[in-house]
Amino acid sequence: MVKLLNDTYTTFRTIFTGMGITWRHLFTKSVTVQYPAQRDVLPERVRLKLDVNMDDCIGCRLCERACPVDCITIGTTKSTDDDDLGETSTGHKKKLWVDQFDIDMAKCCYCELCVHPCPTDCITMVEDYEYSSYDRNDLILSFSDMTPEQIEEVQAKLEREEEEKRKKKEEARAAKEKAKAEGGKDDAGGGAASSGDTDADAEKAARRAEREAKRAARKAEREGKDAGESSGAAGESGGSAAKSDDTDADKEARRAEREAKRAARKAEREAKKKSEE
Repeated sequence: MVKLLNDTYTTFRTIFTGMGITWRHLFTKSVTVQYPAQRDVLPERVRLKLDVNMDDCIGCRLCERACPVDCITIGTTKSTDDDDLGETSTGHKKKLWVDQFDIDMAKCCYCELCVHPCPTDCITMVEDYEYSSYDRNDLILSFSDMTPEQIEEVQAKLEREEEEKRKKKEEARAAKEKAKAEGGKDDAGGGAASSGDTDADAEKAARRAEREAKRAARKAEREGKDAGESSGAAGESGGSAAKSDDTDADKEARRAEREAKRAARKAEREAKKKSEE
């Protein structure tokens, strides 16, 4: 009997609790959004579908490297010297053809890590969430506007330019080696001529030193003779002074001769060293 009364009380209590909630919301304003006729206001920093402005893309691939799930695939081709790809809206020079820019939204985790590294702000998240599909391939978004024919043309043009640059580089290297070989021959001839010039200079220096030695000897002899004549009447003391002057003159002559020989040997050594080089 007690159990029956307890169950009856619980039954009526739950019924009146549920009906009370129903009657309370019956007289309040509805919060249900009648989608798609009505749409809720999205938050300011909502993370939804990715979009790319290809006019501002420079092919740096920073977004591809930043993606933690590898849902971004980018392919680029280097432009040739005569191609002018223009600039982005941020003033960056475009140097690469972006022949592929695919984003697999089925893999995307909506982390927005690919948006912040972009130097030109060309990749952003837009307020678009109505892209569900029955086929996964429809979730692969391709943003590059280059056709296969254009891609082949650009790649062939780049290959031709690289081949021309390689040939010019080889020709320049060959011309440099040829000039170097010819320069070596000229240096050998010039070395021989220089050796001959050095020998001639050494001989001139030796002759100059010899002349200076003779000149110093004659000067010493004249000075000794003058000193002997002036001291002839002075007797023996004057004779001693003359002998002393003669001795000094001989020493000066020998010293000049030694200096001449030393200069000649030095000139010969320099000439030999230059001829060996």
